[in-house]
Formats: sequence, structure tokens, C-alpha cells
Amino acid sequence: MNLPGTGQRVVRTEVGHALQFETDAHVRYFVEENPVLTLPDDTEVTISLPAPASGTDIAAELTGATIELSTCTADGSLVVLFDTGTVLSVPPSPDFESWNVSAPGNVLVVSTPGGTIAAWNWPSTNGHGYP
Repeated sequence: MNLPGTGQRVVRTEVGHALQFETDAHVRYFVEENPVLTLPDDTEVTISLPAPASGTDIAAELTGATIELSTCTADGSLVVLFDTGTVLSVPPSPDFESWNVSAPGNVLVVSTPGGTIAAWNWPSTNGHGYP
């Protein structure tokens, strides 16, 4: 399922108890499960939340990048591909909401405990996800 954010630039990133970033069109990503950042050289960095001070490196990696693809997989994982070649992956959690994406129009998509996807105010696009 395609999510909001594709084609938009990340303008703000915060790393602390969660990883949060927002695009220039006010799409917000909120990640509470430990994400994996795959860098362009295929180095994988697992981010342990709450993130230590090195979280600022993560912010620098995402801020200014454009989202080429934002999707969730059948198991409830979030996958975001950036124009820099960096990929952010967030697995579902068996016990908690691991991530959510919100967009203008009160759109909200959540990976619920166990990885089931819940969506509110989802636009109608012939069943192909977010435009």
C-alpha cells in the first residue's frame, strides 16, 4: 500500500524517544519501533529508540532528502526510499503501534500491534493506495 509523502522533501527531523520527520507538504512520520536505516553503501544502521545523542546524525541523513517511495508491506512494515539512496525500514511490533503516518485532511495510517494496518480518512484511489 502506497503512503502519503512520495515526491516530498523532508524539512524537519527529530530523534529522541521516537523518530519523527515531516515533509514540505505536512506529511508526518512517527516511528516508535527500532527502525533500520540502510545507507547508500548498503551499511545497515539499527536505531535503538530512545536514540542517544548520535540521533543527530540520523536527522542529518534524512533532512533535505526527497521521498521517492513510501509504502507499507503486507506484514505491516514501513519502507521509505529517499532520493539519496537511503532506505528507512520499520518492522511491526507484536505489542505496540510501531509507526504512523499522518497527512492533511486528517489522514492517518497506523501499524497496529501485530502489524495490521489501520487507516482513517483514506482517499479513494481505485484501490491503489495514496495518490
